[in-house]
Amino acid sequence: MGISIAGILFLLLLFTPAPGKAAVAPVGQLPTVTVSVTPSIYALPILMVEKAGEWKDFGIQVQVKVHPHGEEQLGRSTAGEWEVGVMDPLSAVKGGNEGNVAIVGIAGDFASQVPFFTDRSGAPAQPGKWTEGLKDYVARMEAKGGRRFLPACLVATANYADTRKTLVIRWLEGYSRGIQLVQKNAEAAASQLKEFYGETLKREVSAALLQKDIRGAFFFDERDREEPFRGRDGKPSLLEEFAGSMTEYLRGVKVLGAQGEPSDYILSKLCDQLSSLRGEAVDQLEKTGASIEAAAKAGARVSDFRKTWGESKAQLQEGRGCLSVIGVLSNLQRSADQARVDSARLGDFRKIEMAVGGVLAFYYGGYFFRRKRKSGAHRS
Repeated sequence: MGISIAGILFLLLLFTPAPGKAAVAPVGQLPTVTVSVTPSIYALPILMVEKAGEWKDFGIQVQVKVHPHGEEQLGRSTAGEWEVGVMDPLSAVKGGNEGNVAIVGIAGDFASQVPFFTDRSGAPAQPGKWTEGLKDYVARMEAKGGRRFLPACLVATANYADTRKTLVIRWLEGYSRGIQLVQKNAEAAASQLKEFYGETLKREVSAALLQKDIRGAFFFDERDREEPFRGRDGKPSLLEEFAGSMTEYLRGVKVLGAQGEPSDYILSKLCDQLSSLRGEAVDQLEKTGASIEAAAKAGARVSDFRKTWGESKAQLQEGRGCLSVIGVLSNLQRSADQARVDSARLGDFRKIEMAVGGVLAFYYGGYFFRRKRKSGAHRS
């Protein structure tokens, strides 16, 4: 079941506050999304957005639930324990084939983090019983001279991906913002990750080593994160080909209960919608700015409009919620257009008022002049 960008925006506008008010609802009124993570580096973007207090900019609250490994995540996916998550590729493909999860995005090259999960970076391993299979797959890919592509997958439970696409998109936006925050300040990110490992694994990990891991773990460019979803010339996407290879491996080791088509559980359309939203937000920013300036030329007071527009522009540039920004700007544009119309009407009314005033002044001037002449004639 799909949902169009227009449909998302229509629903969003129903709950968007008027210009001049807060861009999002009070935190206590925002929907809560429960995110499943493992003690891995790919939980970091979520933690960074949480620390910055920016989840509200995406119109959601986030509750983080830590599971020890992907097998545990899968086991809890049908119990309503979590709604979206970050999952290792083997677990994500297994869950996709069995109809429990949908792959909605990717975070980075999981293969580059295999040494981390096998204790070579100083942290304890927490990958579940499929670690050896993961290492074997990487080794086979390298032996063939092929590109290593083992992404850390962003997933949603199958039902949630089907019924709550707007909230999934909000979470994906937030995760993307988190990657941006990681890139902007690797030192702060390493400190946050060190704290996370201390809490979840009860171990101290070198912050310097974590900074090095961070630089190699993520796809920092959005195009790198979107490219694997794109199929060309009627061929399956890179992510679908990868899922097919993973499926064959899982069937070979007899841990797969069912098999589905990769295109059924890899939601490339969701990735397309998220990408389209960015262009939609930029277009809306320009249209709203033009409406505000038109209102100013018509004589309307636009200082509050310009302030809200500037705040929305900054939020958009920082990647803090395209959906929220579009909603605020759409409301702002309507208010600016109405202010322009009202000012134009007021201007027309004033012209009529001045014209009528002129006629009345001429009439009464003539009236008093005639009375004065008559009064002078009577005296004579």
